Amino acid sequence: MKKTKLYNDISPELLKATKLKPGEKAVYRIKGIQRNPMDPTKWAIPSAKNVPPVDQIYDKVKEEYVDIAAVRSTDAEGNHTYHDIFFYGNQGGMMILVGGRAIDQEIHSYLSLCNYNASNPDRDDSKEPIFELVDESARSEKERKTRNLKREALNAAADLSAEEVRNYVAAMGQDDTRPIEVLRNDLETLADNDPKSFLDLINNKQASMKAVLNRALSKGVITFDSEQSRFAWPTGEAILTVARSTGSDAVEELVGFCVSSPKGEKVFTTIQSKAKK
Repeated sequence: MKKTKLYNDISPELLKATKLKPGEKAVYRIKGIQRNPMDPTKWAIPSAKNVPPVDQIYDKVKEEYVDIAAVRSTDAEGNHTYHDIFFYGNQGGMMILVGGRAIDQEIHSYLSLCNYNASNPDRDDSKEPIFELVDESARSEKERKTRNLKREALNAAADLSAEEVRNYVAAMGQDDTRPIEVLRNDLETLADNDPKSFLDLINNKQASMKAVLNRALSKGVITFDSEQSRFAWPTGEAILTVARSTGSDAVEELVGFCVSSPKGEKVFTTIQSKAKK
C-alpha cells in the first residue's frame, strides 16, 4: 500500500500481515451470491460490484484510527488516484490476487484491512460487508466431503432390498404401499438432495420400529389424537400420552416408550402382530 500524507500510515506489523508470498493466491468472493430463482441451476450474481477505495480502520498496534486507501498514484499537488476494485459477474463474482504482482499486492493489502471484508475479524460491524476471503483449501475439503457423502448415500440407496425400501419409507411416515419403483425413487431423491438425512435414516437402529408403528397408524391398529397428544387402541384405551403433538415427533416418543419400558415392549409386540394382519 502506498503511504501518503492522507492515507496508509499504518503500523509495519499490520502491513506485514497482509503480504502475499510470490505465487501465493488470495481469492475473494462477493457476498450474498444466491441461486437464481428463475433458474436454480445458475447463480444470481451482480454484473459488477465495486468496493469503495477509501476506508478508516483501527490499528491495534498504534492504538488509533487510521485512514486507508487503495492508492494507485499521487501527483505533485497531492491529488490521489485509486485502484478500481470491482467484482464482475462474468468472473463468477470472484477476484484472484497473486503475490509477486505489485498492483495485486496493493489491492490485497487494502482488501485485507478494510471493513468491507466480511472475513476481517477486526472489521467495523456497522459497515455492510461486500466481500469475503475464500479459503480454497477449506472450500475444496468441504466440497469433497459433500461429494463423498452424496456418493455414499446414493450407493447405499441403490443397494437397498425391496423390503428395506418399504421399511425406510414407512419409517418416514409415508405410504409404503405404492409401487416399489416410486418408493425407491423417493429414497434415492432424498439421498441425492440430503445425503446426511438419508444416511441417518438407514443407520437408525430404531427405523424398523418406526416403520411398524407408522404402518399400524395407517392401518388403524392404533390411533393418535393430536389434540390430546395421545396414542390409543381403537377401543379408546390409552397407550401413551406424549409431550409433542406433531405426528413424526410423537412417533419418536412412542418408539422411546416401546424401547425403554417392559410395558412398552409388550405394547410393541402386540402392535407388530396386529399390523401384520
